Amino acid sequence: MCRLPFAELLDAAHIKADADGGAASVTNGLALCKIHHGAFDANILGISPDYVVHVRQSVLETFDGPTLQHAIKEMNGERLRQLPLARAERPSRDLLAERFEAFQAAS
Repeated sequence: MCRLPFAELLDAAHIKADADGGAASVTNGLALCKIHHGAFDANILGISPDYVVHVRQSVLETFDGPTLQHAIKEMNGERLRQLPLARAERPSRDLLAERFEAFQAAS
């Protein structure tokens, strides 16, 4: 999502959590840095089934330092920056749709 060139700063994030019956599969996952993983899990940002990043309105209205501005707020409306070339390895649109509904409900 953020193009960090350091693999050691990336987490494997579930789209549908294990606790909710999410499978341990490539299509149920996203490679996110720690800040985006936390923001995704907290419904501060969501990813729609068309792979567009959405940021919670209350966060967009918050004025803070450069980390919030550049790491999260500027991503609003952007498509995911990197997707696997093989369609079979891309995040599941169905799982993203389910998760995006939860993001919208939390906003």
